[in-house]
Amino acid sequence: MSSTEGLNIEHCPVGDIVPMHPEMLRCPAVMNRRLREEAPVFHDPMSGIYFISRYADVVAMAQDPATFSSVMPGSASRAVNSDDQEVLDLMRSGYPNVPTMLTQDPPLQRRYRKFVDGAFSPSSLKALEPFIEQTSHSLIDGFAAAGQCEFLDTFGVPLPLRVIASQLGTPVEDLPLLRKWTEAFIGNLSQQLDREGTIAAAKNILEFQQYFVAKMDERRASPREDILSQVVNASIDGEKPLDNAECLSMLSQILVAGNETTAASITEGIWLLIQNPDQYALIKNDPSPAMISRFVEEVLRYSSPSANMFRRTTREVTLHGVTIPENSVCFARFASANQDEEAFANAAEFNIMRDNLKNHVAFGKGIHHCLGAALARREMNIGFKVIFSRLQNFSLAPGAEEPDFSPNALLHGLTALEVAFELVE
Repeated sequence: MSSTEGLNIEHCPVGDIVPMHPEMLRCPAVMNRRLREEAPVFHDPMSGIYFISRYADVVAMAQDPATFSSVMPGSASRAVNSDDQEVLDLMRSGYPNVPTMLTQDPPLQRRYRKFVDGAFSPSSLKALEPFIEQTSHSLIDGFAAAGQCEFLDTFGVPLPLRVIASQLGTPVEDLPLLRKWTEAFIGNLSQQLDREGTIAAAKNILEFQQYFVAKMDERRASPREDILSQVVNASIDGEKPLDNAECLSMLSQILVAGNETTAASITEGIWLLIQNPDQYALIKNDPSPAMISRFVEEVLRYSSPSANMFRRTTREVTLHGVTIPENSVCFARFASANQDEEAFANAAEFNIMRDNLKNHVAFGKGIHHCLGAALARREMNIGFKVIFSRLQNFSLAPGAEEPDFSPNALLHGLTALEVAFELVE
């Protein structure tokens, strides 16, 4: 079948499932369960991708980069996966998208990553805490009196975006540009753009490149205490300075990973409280740091904003009786792994008191464990601490429909959340 129209995902033959269909990307839970149970290695004939869905297998993939490479075909030559000549001409007028951190294998992956490790060290993150708390209060000040807001745009997005902008050293007035460029990169990852959207994304990526090349030139001449200065003034083994293409690749990954997935989890966290009043009651009765931390970890497991990640096989692999040829594209399905009953009892339930909260793979595993995981946890823990100190009794805003998720091949998050609340007295 070429679509899910008229298809009962609960009861259809498993071979009829179309994992890359927009509706499957929006609401993948039933599909994920069926693939885990019936086809833990599922070859999608339409996309050619092999979907790996069980927790143990996803963890094994993440811990075996020699077999499951992060360097994808074509990733070194173009930033947008398209055969459209206009798109290709646009991208050739800019810098190529070279493999660096997330899209590179050891030993180069470790070399690139070490250039920015310091910005995410415990001492650096500790120094950010007052800024995160102050920003959280400032954002709530902007909408608290109204008694309702669209939460994604008023809190979920701007909190991590302001934090990563401060780390990059970009001025606050450029936040709308950073968000626009983030959406362009996310659009490409979605595998759902039409021709018009692909061209628009390509133009925005060129704009991103031009902006940051100018900033990079400034930092080479006058370094500051920010990630941008660290990246552009770094050199491999003290000899070869990073070129502009390498710097842009690293900066794009830091920008997108530094705000999009955290925004998704913070926003879905509020939605999960609305859906699970018994769990919200636990937090209202005990808004301690320990309880908020439990809440954050369960939100990360349940929401899994980095739902899937590409890998390429470097050799033929046989798994669960399925032979995956060399150079095949695979999906390590983190969202499915986090719902695996073999790893998490009653996995479909949102339960902040479960015993193995931190066993989730929302931040990946192995060498590609998310560089910003500790920052994301701080943003969520501090952000929710401030939220719970000022707002309570969350519900959907009057007249609002249940929120929807965006269709994206790699990322998973709400498109919006219209929420009502009361002020804490």
